[in-house]
Amino acid sequence: MRRFLMLPLLALLSAGLLACSSARDGAPTELKVVVHSSFDANKELIAAFEREYHAKVSFLKGGDANAVVNRALLNAGHPEGDVLYGIDNLTYPRVAGKGVFAEFSATRRTQIPADVREQFGDARDVTPIDYGYVALNFDKKAGTPPTKFEDLTGPAWRGKLVAEDPATSSTGLQFLATTVAYFGESGRYTWRNYWADLKANGVLVTDGWDAAYNKEFSRNKGSRPLVVSYTSSPAAEVFYSEGKLTEPPTANVLPQGAKLFRQVEAAGVLAGAKQPELGRKFIDFMLRDKFQEQIPETMFVYPVVSGIALPEWWKWAAVNVQPATLQVDAPTVDRWVREWTETMRR
Repeated sequence: MRRFLMLPLLALLSAGLLACSSARDGAPTELKVVVHSSFDANKELIAAFEREYHAKVSFLKGGDANAVVNRALLNAGHPEGDVLYGIDNLTYPRVAGKGVFAEFSATRRTQIPADVREQFGDARDVTPIDYGYVALNFDKKAGTPPTKFEDLTGPAWRGKLVAEDPATSSTGLQFLATTVAYFGESGRYTWRNYWADLKANGVLVTDGWDAAYNKEFSRNKGSRPLVVSYTSSPAAEVFYSEGKLTEPPTANVLPQGAKLFRQVEAAGVLAGAKQPELGRKFIDFMLRDKFQEQIPETMFVYPVVSGIALPEWWKWAAVNVQPATLQVDAPTVDRWVREWTETMRR
């Protein structure tokens, strides 16, 4: 009896193996990764992931991180893609508990420093991938940079600063948080007073980082020698020069007494994704050493996994700052943006 039972069993196993082989040899599975406009990654690494998992990775760029997160919130449960990268510690509170992401704990999560993970509270649906600091960048050709935030409201810096709108730009939102931490919410002179003075002194506000840095900053096509950007931007100038520069033409301005708000960017599998398992594998892939090692030269921010070596030219990005600490939740962030908008429209 056992002999006769084995024949159909072998037939079933053979059919299953043929089906798996056919799927493997057929069209690759498409993984859609929603990213902000500044996302970049080594193409050879992405190709290696595709070979390993017989996949085709499509990156859907949706503008600044704030715009990407807004769309993900509107499409909760019916996402545009499978994975979202670029949500940060200030935009995350707006989507927490709203059904945007599926729960997932990455394999190497414990190798991410605890103080970085804590930027997202006890969240188990997003995984930190990188971090950076938003600061003021200065075009050295303009002379001597300012030394404190208050300098920017004086006549010497009238019409010379370009910043980003915190309602549409994650860079702008991070800088707003830094001014909140520095000037405070209450007292005779608050962050709202500061932004009112910046407006009176001719600050230019753009929708996003690309317009500010690549169009309005005097190092590029613009006329303004001060821009809200990242502490890694001077290092990026050296990197892109391909050996023509021995030091950057721009410098970080670290105002006396200021702490910079640390921007931590994360990725998550979108709830309702068509390829959730492949999405989880991609997030694990982003935490592998090889992917983490290329983050400084593709996105010019710090890798999040402990112990990853940094390139030699990264010394121009190194700054000795303490992260600003603020109690942040969705209503607080929304209020900051609303009050900032009201201040700048007066």
